[in-house]
Amino acid sequence: MVYVPTFYDWRRTIVPNDQFVRAGGEAQSGGMTLGGFLTENPEPGGRAELYMSFPASFTRAQAVTDASWTLSRILNGSIMRVRLFNSVQLLPKAVLNPPLTHGIPWANDEPWANDENWRWNPTAPVGSAAARGASQVAVDMSGFGEVLTLGHVIGFAKDGFDFCHVIMDISYDASDMATLTVSPPLRRAMTTSDRAKFRPSMLVQCRNAREVMGGLRLRRLAALNAAVFVEALV
Repeated sequence: MVYVPTFYDWRRTIVPNDQFVRAGGEAQSGGMTLGGFLTENPEPGGRAELYMSFPASFTRAQAVTDASWTLSRILNGSIMRVRLFNSVQLLPKAVLNPPLTHGIPWANDEPWANDENWRWNPTAPVGSAAARGASQVAVDMSGFGEVLTLGHVIGFAKDGFDFCHVIMDISYDASDMATLTVSPPLRRAMTTSDRAKFRPSMLVQCRNAREVMGGLRLRRLAALNAAVFVEALV
């Protein structure tokens, strides 16, 4: 029997000021060529990292209690599912121009008053099968055009697991099929039934949980310090 840990959703009231996703791979310093030049050797694969910093304090009661819950979870090594907050690492809404099928409309098939659907989640189909551990995957971008570029972050969800990848290289063919080189490599095998997500989530554990707790000022203002998360390999 395979043990699957419990995943806890990051509370959306705990909104970071800053957020950055770093691709997997760590350089190992200390190498030297035969000619005497110092080098660094990249580790293949590695784990993605997520950096977040927060406002000076959270004042809303719900945010304060959510911060209390979150600190308790990360201090105990829990795996958090963090849906990335909007940033320039993600494709902007303007270029996605999503149809209703990229979200959940009301029962009468109408969007919300702001013309968005519930939990807007734009996606694009995977263009061909890719093995687990592969660093390349094809994504059919014909519905959007050549809007993905180097440095954008996309994600995949498979069997209840969520992963994020930084685009390290990209090429398009005449039909806007994008061949992506991603880091870290794929954590699950992909088929043409899967879809790439442009508002992805990732499963992470906090590396510096004890440093994140900033305190409860005046017993009612929650303060959080910067947090460093590492991809949970599950």
